[in-house]
Amino acid sequence: QATLHTAPLLSCSIPVCDIGQMPLPALIEIVPFSDEQLDGFRKAKAKIAIPGSKSITNRAIVLAALGNGVTTLKGALWSEDTEAMVDCMLKMGFRVDVEPDKEVQANRLITVHGCNGTIPKAGTEEAPLELFVANAGTAARFLAAMVCLGKGVFRLSGVPRMHERPQQELVRALRALGYRIETPNDKLPALFFGEGAKPGKVTVSVDDSSQFASALLLSSAVGGWEVCTPEGSNPDELPYVEMTRRLVEVFPKAGGTFQIEPDASSASYFHAVNAIWPDIMPVDVLACQPPRSQGGTGWQIDAEFPRLAPRRGAAGPALGVVSQLMKAVSNVLPFCAGSCFASKSISRKTDLGDSIMTAVVLAPLAPSPMSFTNLGVLRKQECERVEALRVELTKCKARVVETGDTLDVTPSSPADLGDARICTYHDHRMAMCFATLGLVISGVKIEDPSCVRKTVPSFFQILGAPPPQGLGVEIWECDVTTGQRLRKLVEPADLFASK
Repeated sequence: QATLHTAPLLSCSIPVCDIGQMPLPALIEIVPFSDEQLDGFRKAKAKIAIPGSKSITNRAIVLAALGNGVTTLKGALWSEDTEAMVDCMLKMGFRVDVEPDKEVQANRLITVHGCNGTIPKAGTEEAPLELFVANAGTAARFLAAMVCLGKGVFRLSGVPRMHERPQQELVRALRALGYRIETPNDKLPALFFGEGAKPGKVTVSVDDSSQFASALLLSSAVGGWEVCTPEGSNPDELPYVEMTRRLVEVFPKAGGTFQIEPDASSASYFHAVNAIWPDIMPVDVLACQPPRSQGGTGWQIDAEFPRLAPRRGAAGPALGVVSQLMKAVSNVLPFCAGSCFASKSISRKTDLGDSIMTAVVLAPLAPSPMSFTNLGVLRKQECERVEALRVELTKCKARVVETGDTLDVTPSSPADLGDARICTYHDHRMAMCFATLGLVISGVKIEDPSCVRKTVPSFFQILGAPPPQGLGVEIWECDVTTGQRLRKLVEPADLFASK
């Protein structure tokens, strides 16, 4: 069982790890595209296949296990979070077969043998069945509800950061349904006493995480639970809950084949490349669902990212003049920086999901100020993401103001940005967002890049691979102490975030 080491919140020390077990170095530098590379994309675009959706994969594994047939999940993501889910399923006695995917390296064919609503194995109060969820919020929340359907005792635990993340509202809801749960602080680690189905109606708040409602919905058919969100909740503000409802409706409960969509959140980094160079559009992002308005399933709110992504302002003198004007005004009247110019606003509640982080990191390149609102849920995820985004963008010399749960970003010229050593806080999305920014601004070094293993272990492989399968990005291993370049990473094995 892997042991993960997390960096303390907003501490920029390199996490302790065994470098011999981790092909990706502890510190890497992303080199911006050259004019020659950009010219190459004018002639032939990169064609990038996006790995499967983590959110859909882990939901589908739970539904398949609780079903009454054999279900094969095609295009399923194979990453730290989905491995944690599969490992827990195996410990609970489910048969799960995992085979390579011939099309996308980070995907698998996962075949789950359902047990018709039963959980084959469980522990006792004296010796509970141990389930380790790492830092997978989906596994932690979905399994908390699922194990209540078993007949015995289960202990869920994870890495230290997972023990800090919210679980209270889900624990409260399960107790309201009649289940016994023992935890000193309503977080993990916790003991769950499975007692089978206990039909009833329960209302669950999603203020801290929409995964609470999703967890209950996934097991509701077997548990006999009628799951409600608070009166007045707007479905447009609950995109991940709506994803779960729709998935439950269409999933083949008696077995069969189910295709996992490519991950729209992970696709945002490659759509971002097109937003940075809209006149070139270097990347064809393959097989991703379009937004619902263009005929997509609408399951993933981040399919809206290409429509909402900040686009880089005009290159050359025009942007420089705007940047200088913004600086001059904000230096004289600091309060005016985020309010004297018309600002585009993007909300975490209604507009984007996790890909709002990608949008925040792109915002310094936009032609006008931008506001990112309703970001509170980001504070309770893999790290305190609102503060982390502000701190790391400020390192890049971007102009960012944090007010409550809003980030306001004013534009800068790419020439004024860069030369930053980015702390990722062991957060996969921090690493991928800032690596994308490093394609256009110089001197971006990424600490602990292996944290991308949580959702896209092949991310830096895709960046570094020659076009058309990759972007041909130059990536260097750097000395952890001095930051000096040591060697160029060219072998695929050097760029894969394995254990």
